[in-house]
Amino acid sequence: MANVPFCTCTDKACPNNPCNHNSGCTPCIAKCLKQGEIPTCFFKAVSADDLLPGDEQDWTYKGFAEHVLKSR
Repeated sequence: MANVPFCTCTDKACPNNPCNHNSGCTPCIAKCLKQGEIPTCFFKAVSADDLLPGDEQDWTYKGFAEHVLKSR
């Protein structure tokens, strides 16, 4: 398993989580880029929770921008 001490993702069931392979964050970032999404860790860097009350399960760039605006 990869040692990625800064990873804040709590979805240990996700096959792209660094705890499930030895490729670090690369699989997660590749998946997000392919799907036009922002990784969960970016949301958590803005606020303690990955989603704020009223947020939808929206990992898109637009969803992230709205999340940032709500966090101010």
